[in-house]
Amino acid sequence: MTLELLVQHPVYKHILKFTANVETREKLLRLLQYFVRFLRYYKFSSALNPNFAKLLPSLQATFTMARKPLRCLKPLNHLNAFSICVNDELSDPVLRYTEAIKQFGLFFFFSFDGIQWLKLMGLLGGRGYNDHLLKSKFVRNVGKYAAGMWCLALIGGIIKNLRQFQIYIYRYLDSKSIDDNEDVEYKAPLLSLEKIKREFVKNVLDFVIALNLYQDLGINDGIVGGFGVMTSLITLQDLWNSNK
Repeated sequence: MTLELLVQHPVYKHILKFTANVETREKLLRLLQYFVRFLRYYKFSSALNPNFAKLLPSLQATFTMARKPLRCLKPLNHLNAFSICVNDELSDPVLRYTEAIKQFGLFFFFSFDGIQWLKLMGLLGGRGYNDHLLKSKFVRNVGKYAAGMWCLALIGGIIKNLRQFQIYIYRYLDSKSIDDNEDVEYKAPLLSLEKIKREFVKNVLDFVIALNLYQDLGINDGIVGGFGVMTSLITLQDLWNSNK
């Protein structure tokens, strides 16, 4: 009876639906990956058990590798989204073009990331076969190219968020001159401000991570790991809310 009550509970069903999502699993692994990286920062790792601290690099690598196959088909989604943006002639031009840039960047980011995954597994050289592929400049630098495409996607996302803020302000100022009872439908878009702010913060923090990966800025693991944890939690919360 207790077990039946548990499995029929709405929260249990929500958790079940939440964890069944492939994107949720990938983001949980991302959270763990960046949390481990955060712990690797010397000021934190020095307070840990030495034996456990030695395991952190291999744990981070394990979580990183486990994530990659879960997102190998993501380029298809972003190619479809890019096609929709290109063909959409009714939306705001700035929002349309920045979203197209974002989807374009994400398509190539996940495509290059898939090649990087094959490279890390040794299928593109490094284990005694297909070593000639490592002579290719593209294969050698595919990880950096992926980071560059991620930066491009995030720049598109940030500009899009700024435009959304601008539209929000214009609509808010216009609504001040309209009586509360006259146009409820007009004011409805103002309710999305919280979502815009969350996405903007996530894009900015992720951009720091991506730029550090692309340009090797030397930002320490404490900052990169902390930013990664925060953006992962924001995404997971959004996924949780979308499953309600």
